Amino acid sequence: MKRLYAILIIVVLMHITTTTHAKLTRSESKRENILEDAVIDLLKQAMFAAVEDYYGTAYNIGSFCEKVIDIKKLRHSGSWYFEVEIEFVTFTGAHNFLDIFTVTLKKDWGTEGKWIMQEYRVRKFDPNEKYECRSPA
Repeated sequence: MKRLYAILIIVVLMHITTTTHAKLTRSESKRENILEDAVIDLLKQAMFAAVEDYYGTAYNIGSFCEKVIDIKKLRHSGSWYFEVEIEFVTFTGAHNFLDIFTVTLKKDWGTEGKWIMQEYRVRKFDPNEKYECRSPA
């Protein structure tokens, strides 16, 4: 009976330790993940300009695994002009992955303060490639 109680206590302590560690790990990057989610959400329409240009339509085409690859502040530190590079995978249907897009978006004097798609690169999605997605907030 003592052995059963000892095993039960060990299992409970292990459970408490692992759930506490998981909560701490998630909260450490929470602010960064929230900010990245916000950037992606705000730029979704400009991102899909590349999809529409490449396929001729954005109808029935979705994206997942979006991540900010690079973000730069243009001009001086107090300006509100940016250049952002975002990568995402396109799909149709449930498991029909199409391509991996890398899109550069820009907002500066030349764009009259609006976000526009500057350029994009596309490569075929390889199902054998181990493609890692970031963890959203």
